[in-house]
Amino acid sequence: MPIDAEETGKALIESTCKKTQYPEECISALESDPASFTANLTGLTRIAVVKSASKLVETLHIVETLVLNATDYLTWGFLVNCRDTYNISVPQIQRGLQAFDRLKFDKSYESVEPVNNAVIGCDRQGWTLPILTQVNRALFRLTKDTMMILHLLF
Repeated sequence: MPIDAEETGKALIESTCKKTQYPEECISALESDPASFTANLTGLTRIAVVKSASKLVETLHIVETLVLNATDYLTWGFLVNCRDTYNISVPQIQRGLQAFDRLKFDKSYESVEPVNNAVIGCDRQGWTLPILTQVNRALFRLTKDTMMILHLLF
């Protein structure tokens, strides 16, 4: 079912998020921004990209704190690798926002995808730190949903 171009508000948030992999989390993320309730699909999608960028920075700060507090070399090395990968992703997603504003939605998609891949890479190292698992899951799900929403625009 295509999304009505004139649809806005809670109905648009719900119909858009139903097309994502994690609809409840998508709805929660978008509804946390009051601008979502008056946005059209393009505006809602930009909010999702901004939310992904913010979540990336938030996750990066948590990982930086974990790096500073690591008590053994192996954990420190693992965390440094995650931190560095997330650090590289920050300017990429910022460029993706600029591309979005130039209506280059495919380029914006291409800027969110590496963030999602960075989470996968960080998780594949096999370390289980509960806080890292939690923030990585949230970042993964948000970026995955953002990519699916972006795809609706092209």
